[in-house]
Amino acid sequence: MILSRLGYLKQFKIFLSQFSFSMSQSTPGPLNDPLHFVQVGADPMSHQGVEGGEVEEIVDSKQLTQPSSIKADEMLVVLLHGLCSSSQELLPVDDVLKKAGFHTKSLIIPGYSFELKKTKQVAKSFEGWLAFVENEVTKLKSTYKKVILVGISAGANVALGVAVKNSSIVDGLVLMSTPLILDGWNIPFYHFLFPIALYTPIGRLWSYEEKPPYGLKNERIRAWVAKDLKARRLSSAGASVLEVTHLREHDRLQKYLLREMGNTAAPPTLVLHANEDEVASLENVRFIQMNWKTSLLHCHVLENSYHMISWDNDRAEVCQKVVDFLEELT
Repeated sequence: MILSRLGYLKQFKIFLSQFSFSMSQSTPGPLNDPLHFVQVGADPMSHQGVEGGEVEEIVDSKQLTQPSSIKADEMLVVLLHGLCSSSQELLPVDDVLKKAGFHTKSLIIPGYSFELKKTKQVAKSFEGWLAFVENEVTKLKSTYKKVILVGISAGANVALGVAVKNSSIVDGLVLMSTPLILDGWNIPFYHFLFPIALYTPIGRLWSYEEKPPYGLKNERIRAWVAKDLKARRLSSAGASVLEVTHLREHDRLQKYLLREMGNTAAPPTLVLHANEDEVASLENVRFIQMNWKTSLLHCHVLENSYHMISWDNDRAEVCQKVVDFLEELT
């Protein structure tokens, strides 16, 4: 018994040393550091660009779609970003949707979204995340006939969770890079030890530091993100560090969804997922296909992106698929 425990602790020590953790007491960036965006060229969003870098228009929505001829005034698209991040993750999609004639709203979820004024990010329970979004959607339904949830990464799981909890208020889902199971090609083999860091006091000493490829196959955008994360706490692809509290609550959300998804009469759903997603493989899409009870389910696999499909090489295709799906629901 003692030898087995020693072996287990040795494995965990290797896990901690290789999983790119950093001490949570490390000094964060300035409290007033501005949110930094990857340059979007001449796009009307007019975001601050990379100093000294070349200009690239991330999404030229004029080439993607023309303004929709279908009236979408009664529909609102609610955008849900990834874990401990910001609405920057879905900016390309947001911009295209607005130009296509859709109303959008990006939600900032307490204890889930990155809070710039806080030196350390502390998560609320995943139940609190779902309750907040559910309450917001309920209020929005008094103004809009249809509310569609669009989520990327953990935001897709939040969208699923709200639909599982109260499907009557959700009129459609767009799920991007849904990580029900972390089984992508960049997930280390010792990931099975991860719960020790999440659910024991050891986790109080550590936080997860993001590292390449940052969900991006596009090397140019990846370089911009890497530069941002060296100087700031937040980039267009997410935060530089994820605290254990956020990771633990997301793990709990994953378990909740795997257990409850098959018990819901689900709304129409579009699933977008990269074939080379380094975080979550296509097994996640297959799980949705087998367990999500909806009368309308579209699944589309992207061939030239990693996890962050809203910014990666297939971003134009992603935006077009979302617009097409929403027009189908109007």
